[in-house]
Amino acid sequence: MKRSTLDILVCPACRAKLELAGDGSEIEAGMLTCAACQKNYPIEQGIPRFVRLDELTGQNQKFARFYDWFSAIYAPGARLTYKLFGERGRRRILRHLEPLSGRVLETSIGSGPNLPYFINSLLVEAVHGMDISAGQLAQCQRYVRKRGWGVELVQANAEELPYQDNTFDALFHFGGINFFNNMKKAVDEMVRVVRPGAKVVFSDEGERVAKAYEWALPSFKSFFKGKRQQVRAPVDLVPGEMEDVQLEWILGGHVYIIEFRKPKKNVEVNE
Repeated sequence: MKRSTLDILVCPACRAKLELAGDGSEIEAGMLTCAACQKNYPIEQGIPRFVRLDELTGQNQKFARFYDWFSAIYAPGARLTYKLFGERGRRRILRHLEPLSGRVLETSIGSGPNLPYFINSLLVEAVHGMDISAGQLAQCQRYVRKRGWGVELVQANAEELPYQDNTFDALFHFGGINFFNNMKKAVDEMVRVVRPGAKVVFSDEGERVAKAYEWALPSFKSFFKGKRQQVRAPVDLVPGEMEDVQLEWILGGHVYIIEFRKPKKNVEVNE
């Protein structure tokens, strides 16, 4: 972790400032301490850890555990799948972010298959990524270090992002949000951490893909104990004051894309 990243991090529990002992521009290990609630968050192998597997609950814990186990297979598989079959679809999703510039955050970054798009965008100044799975982040870190990319990673819950308000110029999320404990809270967090005027794009697979996962991965189906809700595009979770809200289904209705823009000026909402 770059020490400069500390300027945009906050305690996910109370959003107060974090303090770090020691000096140096690159931090591989240490402890972040909240100045308000005194919670401690370790930095391990250069990654601040804002969640622990045993503290997660519900679907968040189940899927974090699953991806920790699956990450070694998922990482090369995801990149190969994109290369052979999904590059067109991925570009169609990512182009919703254009024009892209400034500081970018990808939530649920996984093993990092979308990073070349951000790294190769000439106007992007900094790339940040977070994921709930330590296994996925380990794969992503190996990927970016091998290529010498300066991507700042954190382990966190997308429902409690450890970033200051109005920090990012664009935010992207693909996959996983269908089965978060609290999708609404995750969308609200996306809104909170982007700057006024910033674009947010989040996307995931539809119901037909979810059924395919149940057929191909019995463990996936067991997560829900026969009570899985039908997947839908949660465009209704986008706050009403957001601008340019759009919903698109692509790849034969298998994947939805939701995009919106945070208003440039504060909007008064009548209660």
